[in-house]
Amino acid sequence: MNILLVDDEVVALRALERRVNWGKYGFTQVFTALNAEEARKILSRKMIDFVMCDIEMPGESGIDLVRDIKENFPETECMMVTCHADFGYMQQSVRNHVLDYILKPIDYEELDGILQKFIDTKNETQLQNRLRSITKKTEESLGTEPAGETDNAVGTVKKYIADHLQEKIRAEDLAELVHMNDQYLMRLFKKETGMSITEYLTDQRMEVAAGLLRKTDRSINFIASCTGCEDSSYFTKLFKKYAGCTPKEYRAVYQK
Repeated sequence: MNILLVDDEVVALRALERRVNWGKYGFTQVFTALNAEEARKILSRKMIDFVMCDIEMPGESGIDLVRDIKENFPETECMMVTCHADFGYMQQSVRNHVLDYILKPIDYEELDGILQKFIDTKNETQLQNRLRSITKKTEESLGTEPAGETDNAVGTVKKYIADHLQEKIRAEDLAELVHMNDQYLMRLFKKETGMSITEYLTDQRMEVAAGLLRKTDRSINFIASCTGCEDSSYFTKLFKKYAGCTPKEYRAVYQK
């Protein structure tokens, strides 16, 4: 696998390149770029599996670059790096479906966790692809049609949820979005993901909340509203079920 590091600060870029044992995570080549233009040239010539990109760069921002990468190289995973714990950046990162978001100066233990998550996700994806291939061959041998249409429906629902986490989301609206009966969609979603739509929605919201608690000093009420929960006590109940502790306790652990 190949990784691309993008940062306009030469010293920071070289330090990151040297300090991490990239081979530990399966990366055989490490490419570097000082701006979005250099990054695009590398992406056009090399197969890049992972991009670690600074948000604030002269000219084109890292957000713009990652949005372009997701459109043209959907299999390439991305994470954002910034000096500022800004909710706007977190929100844009979520909308661009990046793997994670890390603050400078980089905590290398935290980075290790993110990279390990990338490897685990990649391994799981490869396993799912193998299972899909086996299923497809089985369906073809039995003369049945592959379930591509259902995969697309579930994918559309997941994307809609990611883009509208702050809003009220109803199963009826999701069903209308993919032109299905709501009861059928709920059964399909559960079958494909192992989670109900409500469980998946809550999990995604709590994941964003956890990121905001780790990386910002925003109030609990503000973070609750960002995840579509107007009632902070209900948000606390959901978060405790997700993380095993209250939002305040979770933040205290990461502040230490």
